[in-house]
Amino acid sequence: MSYYNLKNFGGHHSGDIVDAPHGAAEFIDLDIARTVAGKVRYVMMSLNSFTEQPYCDLPECFAGWMSRQKAGSGEIFEPKTVIDKVDVAANTRICIPAILDLIERKLIWCDIALKNYPSWNNVQNNLSGASLMLRAMCSLRKTDLHTLFDLHIKARGERVEQTESATTVFSVSGGITPFDLDQIASEFL
Repeated sequence: MSYYNLKNFGGHHSGDIVDAPHGAAEFIDLDIARTVAGKVRYVMMSLNSFTEQPYCDLPECFAGWMSRQKAGSGEIFEPKTVIDKVDVAANTRICIPAILDLIERKLIWCDIALKNYPSWNNVQNNLSGASLMLRAMCSLRKTDLHTLFDLHIKARGERVEQTESATTVFSVSGGITPFDLDQIASEFL
């Protein structure tokens, strides 16, 4: 989907908004069954600053995704109700927050910020660059938190059975949890 092809492959793009002094929201509505039937597996979220101003200069810029109860339900897109969103605030003009895998029904986290190259405001003209990014992110092997924390235990100390004996606790409900992303990124990656 792009500014020159707003309807195709089971998706509908709201259209590009290039001037919005009071804010705006664009969206792409996907019919997953139709998209997959058209032999499309991945949908790459690619954000391009039309005015070439970096995202860090915008007071608010988000990218996100939302689900509907069922296709064709008539539920209206309302930006304020989007729960699954990321703040786009890098000093860049191009960003790929995530890729949707429509077959496995999962989100592949990318967090890629590109300054100027590849310049793909028109993705079709840079399909090779976009395809390369897609293949790289979809084949990248990422460790899960259990494996990551287990490696740190083996490298830094020893596993203990009692929480009271531990200097660091990895748990869903206490200590360092899967939701402590900033701490995990700064201390364990």
